[in-house]
Amino acid sequence: MRLQRMAGAKPGSAQPNPDARRTSQGAGELLLNRGGLGYIARRGVDFGTSLAVQTLEGLSRLAVQQPLELLSLLPDVVPEVGLALWNMTWLSCGPQRVRLRTVRAEPNGKGEEWPEAAAAVEALWRGNPQEVGDFHDAMAQNLQMLCFSGMCACEAVPASRGEGIAAVFPVNTLTLRYKRNSAGQLTLWQQQTANANGLGLYSAGFGGFFAPMPMDRFFVSRLAALPDEPYGRAPFGAALTPVLECLAFMRDLMLAWHRVGTPKWDVGFDFEMWATLARDVVGLSDAVEIQEYVQARYDDAVKFYSDLNPDDAFFHDIKSRVNAVGSGSDWGQVEPIWRILQQRLIQSLKQLPTLMGVVEGDTETWSRVQWDIYSAGLQAMASRAASPLVRASELHLRLRGMPCSVEAEFVPAPTVGRLQEAQALALEIANEARMRDEGWQSQESAAMAVTGTGAVRPSPNSAASPTPKPGGG
Repeated sequence: MRLQRMAGAKPGSAQPNPDARRTSQGAGELLLNRGGLGYIARRGVDFGTSLAVQTLEGLSRLAVQQPLELLSLLPDVVPEVGLALWNMTWLSCGPQRVRLRTVRAEPNGKGEEWPEAAAAVEALWRGNPQEVGDFHDAMAQNLQMLCFSGMCACEAVPASRGEGIAAVFPVNTLTLRYKRNSAGQLTLWQQQTANANGLGLYSAGFGGFFAPMPMDRFFVSRLAALPDEPYGRAPFGAALTPVLECLAFMRDLMLAWHRVGTPKWDVGFDFEMWATLARDVVGLSDAVEIQEYVQARYDDAVKFYSDLNPDDAFFHDIKSRVNAVGSGSDWGQVEPIWRILQQRLIQSLKQLPTLMGVVEGDTETWSRVQWDIYSAGLQAMASRAASPLVRASELHLRLRGMPCSVEAEFVPAPTVGRLQEAQALALEIANEARMRDEGWQSQESAAMAVTGTGAVRPSPNSAASPTPKPGGG
């Protein structure tokens, strides 16, 4: 019995509509993701691309041809980009950071949570296909899409009539293109492979055809950009140039280290001593024969040192010298130059230096200000990433006859200043309660100012206040 339940549909999940299917294509069928520098630790990137683009020159060419596609590969190539994406994803998309809340408008204007609607939304995301995951998985995918393209989207696949939505699929927005219809409205089209059930090979982005997306169940969110830029602005877009600069610097540094920085053996050969031995010991008198004898001994010495193993000992005459040499302190100002490049890269990734492993001395107050600014921007990004998923959840409820809205509640990442936050909250509560007791505001206004929601019970002073009698008695 238990095996039958596990193999069957999940309790409370909507049954798929056999006549409805996903219009957009999955990541395994797209035409993008080519190029990179180094080994790309990601599935779906063909061997030819990984092997052909192993140089900085190849990376630069791809940056000109397909900059956003290249940008999406960088987390698996450049550690700094991977760490920045890790920070933004797990500081904003975890189960402790965000939750969905269903709100039904009441006649009195208050918004109350609707348990039945909340259960329906939970069942939707619990039964979402495993290739996507639950709400937090889909939100993490949308957030990463925002970082690399400035826009995220999802498609809601309808279930049977009256069952709402069967599944929600985030979409790779690098495959989307806007096009105006005959009414002048923007509609989205996706570049797809000619055969959706084929091999789904990756290519350089050429070929394929464009299929229209169902805009009535296709939801999009983008970051702020200039007018007439509907695709949004990628936050990580400015990192492309600093990444190329850092990679070029590291390549030159490693080449210089290989040439002059690694320890080498400085072997002194006494030509004069060997010429004397040729005349006095061997008995050579011809200048040409003496020169050939000395050259032969020099070649023997070169071969001896070239064939040495790491644990072999040196054997040489007393006058010959063997010293270990290297660049020593003759290197240029490498560290200051690298700090400049690293700072440019961290700023282009919109990260705090501490989150990138660069610890700089600062006051506690200023560090808190920096974190508050970063946390506010991160919450704004998370709100954009959750927006298409929230709208898909609302569509699910409307199709099931539950007219209510869905909200995403965000909880900032905790900091070490919890005592200060608790003290500030206590002062705020005391101030609001004092203004209520003085008759300057109502219990409802005080509750909204402190908690953001209405009061759950009357003011404790309202029962003790005398009720005025008619006629002023």
